[in-house]
Amino acid sequence: MEPFGLVFSEAAAARLVAASRAEQRKVAAILDGIKAAPGRPGDLQEWDAQGRKNEVLVVDDWIVTFWPDDAVREVRIVRLERVED
Repeated sequence: MEPFGLVFSEAAAARLVAASRAEQRKVAAILDGIKAAPGRPGDLQEWDAQGRKNEVLVVDDWIVTFWPDDAVREVRIVRLERVED
C-alpha cells in the first residue's frame, strides 16, 4: 500500500518556509510521525467550516493541525504554529 503524502495549506507552507533550518528539521520529524500514523488522534480536535474534524497535535514547541484524507492517501496540514513563551 502506498504511504500517505503531505499537502500543505498556503499558510502552513509559508510558516514552514519562514522557519529556521533547525526548526524545519523539527517539523519534518513531527510530520514524518504523522505520516506514519495518519489516523491517530491528536491532543485535541477542532472542526473546520466544512464540519470536518481536524486533529491538533502539540509536539515540543510546535502545534500542527491536520486531517487525514483517506480517499487519496494524503494528510492535509492545515496549520503550523510555533508555541511562544
